[in-house]
Amino acid sequence: MQHKKPLHLLLADDDNDDTFLFQEALKQIPISTKLDIAENGMDLMNLLKSRASIPDLIFLDMNMPVRNGLECLCEIRNSDQFRDIPVVILSTSIAGNLLESANKNGANAYIQKPTNFSKLVAIIEKCLVLRESSGSAFELEQFLIKNDTNQS
Repeated sequence: MQHKKPLHLLLADDDNDDTFLFQEALKQIPISTKLDIAENGMDLMNLLKSRASIPDLIFLDMNMPVRNGLECLCEIRNSDQFRDIPVVILSTSIAGNLLESANKNGANAYIQKPTNFSKLVAIIEKCLVLRESSGSAFELEQFLIKNDTNQS
């Protein structure tokens, strides 16, 4: 019954396993999507600049070769064409300096990469539902979404 056009997602991640799991997680979510993948920050920026259609949401790995996620985020936010695209940072690290830099430079959310597939599905779905329901705005109630593996 879904008549909306698919959400156009762009994932930038240099880890093939993480990319594969992201693709598999999308298959579990009942929201129509179109996914483009960049293997590093330079590929991401080249993809953005070469496409006629602007993605609805970018998932951006923080630690990538060639250009890291923070460098890409800064370029995206300083571009008239791309500055309004919601950007979700993905990282294994939740070091304070990374969080602060991502927040200061305009990331919409910072997600600590989950170590469990069902949590990955839930986090991606939350981002997609928020993006789909909010139109151009994208506000998470929490900037940081942590991996809750230490729960007792």
